Amino acid sequence: MSLEEKIANQKEKIEKGNPKIELLGSCRPQNGIQILNAEETIEAIRLYENRANDLDISFFIPSSGSGSRMFGAAYDFINNENPCEETIEFIEHLINSIASFAFYNKLPEATKDDLKTGDIDIETFLKLILNEDSFNFGNRPKGLIPFHRYGNFIINPFQEHILQGAEIGGDKSRFHFTINARFTEQIKHSIKILREITGINFYFDFSVQDETTNSIAFDENGDVLFDEGELVRRPAGHGTLIQNLDAIDADLILIRNIDNVQHHDHAQKSADSRKMLAGALLEFQEKVFDILNKIDNNIDFKDQITTLNDTYDLKIKLDDLTDIAKIKSILNRPSRICGMVRNEGQPGGGPFWVKDENGYETRQIIEKSQISAKSSQLTMLIKSTHFNPVEIICAPRDYKGDKFDFEEFRDDSQYFIVNKTYKGKSVQFIEQPGLWNGGMAKWNTLFYEIGNDCFSPVKTVLDLLKPLHREA
Repeated sequence: MSLEEKIANQKEKIEKGNPKIELLGSCRPQNGIQILNAEETIEAIRLYENRANDLDISFFIPSSGSGSRMFGAAYDFINNENPCEETIEFIEHLINSIASFAFYNKLPEATKDDLKTGDIDIETFLKLILNEDSFNFGNRPKGLIPFHRYGNFIINPFQEHILQGAEIGGDKSRFHFTINARFTEQIKHSIKILREITGINFYFDFSVQDETTNSIAFDENGDVLFDEGELVRRPAGHGTLIQNLDAIDADLILIRNIDNVQHHDHAQKSADSRKMLAGALLEFQEKVFDILNKIDNNIDFKDQITTLNDTYDLKIKLDDLTDIAKIKSILNRPSRICGMVRNEGQPGGGPFWVKDENGYETRQIIEKSQISAKSSQLTMLIKSTHFNPVEIICAPRDYKGDKFDFEEFRDDSQYFIVNKTYKGKSVQFIEQPGLWNGGMAKWNTLFYEIGNDCFSPVKTVLDLLKPLHREA
């Protein structure tokens, strides 16, 4: 597509407005969300562990986000003469709890003394941890910020993901991080230190978000924005990472955000849940492959497809259960299983039933911004019971062992219009369909409940004080 075509295409989308998705209902326990009992959980874990040594297992961890949002209140305190009460309470909590943070170990002794005696100059201290000429927590990737303490040893999320992932995937585990290229050497050094200390054998590599996917920026009037004669472009969201994910050659790919990782002392339930999800996905894939192979060999599959449809609530229409071409089209797709936690008021996406362009009901992860303001739609949102923590396991191969082309299974109509500021000017641009939203819209998707102790994102630095991030 030429530059002129890209501009015209994106301008048309902005003029149309943010697309809204019509919800059929929220996915709930036994209605779109499967809950395994203790015996079924053990069986799923056992299935995974029996198969793991014969599988290529890769971990995909989006990791390019900076730590600036973690310290938003600190920036507010520094930059405003009269910070709001919420900011003051945040800074008070930070200072009074400072010895509980893993990065406290790295502070100069003089700073520790001033913190203990109360003689610390708060603004100077905040600049120490934020600024580029010191700790640089405000600019460096969130994955390089010390999260957890093990005695006198501290560990960052890159290291923690590898430590815990290796226990799930074994010595053949591969870890792929999407990163900010500026910090490549620091991240490599951090990971190599872990290898030297632990002796764990693993493979890791990196990729960056492809700049050719960047969107065109438009001003508030819908005109293309230029800066000193140069066209202004903005990154088009994590949905562009579908290309990075597509480049991974593996039998199973486990996806988790860089900040959603527990202290090892509290990680066993999370590890068991990931194994359970992987086992459940392998079982589903095995049944799908059996049907597809029977189709190729002209063997009757009616009983199997009926059972599959009922067991997994796939919503395949009765008229299509005997339509060979239709069944093959429905089943021969990449599969994913998503771990869902009970909603405890967290912001973000959730699991819903929606209707696709062919009239089929499908499970989708939908963001709040994608839902219309109709009262009937908002009621479904309010009554939803689960939240998506981005615990996703992908099966990227078809029944013949070939890898699917992920680009063929995304829904380009699920883009987002984003409003930001650029050098003081209001700008708007298109973000591509989200990686686990429209980017995977045409995958075969299963939702399974997992415990809330599997979900511990770090949105602000104070989240590191929560039990799941502390030594037992």
